[in-house]
Amino acid sequence: LKSSLGTTALFPSYRCARGQRTMPEIEDVTEELAGASLAGGAGAGGAAGSEHGSHSEAPAAAGTAGARGASAAAEDSSAGGEAAAETKDGEAAKELTPEELAQQEAALEQAQAIKLEGNALFAEFKYEEALGKYTEAIETAPDGHKEQAVFYNNRATCYFKLNQMGSVIADCSAALRIDPDYAKCLLRRAQANETEKKVVEAFDDFSRVLTLDSSNSLAKAACRRLEGPATAERERQKEEMMGKLKDLGNTILPFAL
Repeated sequence: LKSSLGTTALFPSYRCARGQRTMPEIEDVTEELAGASLAGGAGAGGAAGSEHGSHSEAPAAAGTAGARGASAAAEDSSAGGEAAAETKDGEAAKELTPEELAQQEAALEQAQAIKLEGNALFAEFKYEEALGKYTEAIETAPDGHKEQAVFYNNRATCYFKLNQMGSVIADCSAALRIDPDYAKCLLRRAQANETEKKVVEAFDDFSRVLTLDSSNSLAKAACRRLEGPATAERERQKEEMMGKLKDLGNTILPFAL
């Protein structure tokens, strides 16, 4: 697949600069989804609104970074949300007592404060330190709360900046198990999958984004770009599986006679 299509054809939007992978689309995604009306409703939109805000790879002036941090802090105030109505296994969550609710709210407030520390570090391009703060926020937040999905997505962003795509995919997947309609996170995982040349997974993720936001130009372009390679890869996987089944049948058949 790589030899026939070429890396540039599959991944035209990725490049390396100063030893770091840059992805302009990540920044565009933040802006594009900020005001988007998603089919997923308040769950996806509210989660997206409570993240870093837009960060570019180019060094920013201190005032700009400060403004971004202030903007992120202001957006955080609207992202508290209610506890998830279902558990991770899809079962109805048990009714919480007033005491348990108070404990959950306190834990969430603490986690959000930790996230703000991570946001400030991220704005200063201190990705490894920010990653540690988001990890702490994940561990502090009530398990399965939608804000925890935001913390996973923020940590995935740090991993992306550090060029650790496997961890990006793992954290985005964790966030999407909590909030399946988290479109911004789905886009990030799609881009990480494409970077890793997982064209089938990338195409499926971009397609899912379009079911949430049919006007998303990034997902539209990606689906056009990846449809052919993804179809070819599915056929290759199918043929490989059929070959293995045939070999297995030839191995078992003599013993059945």
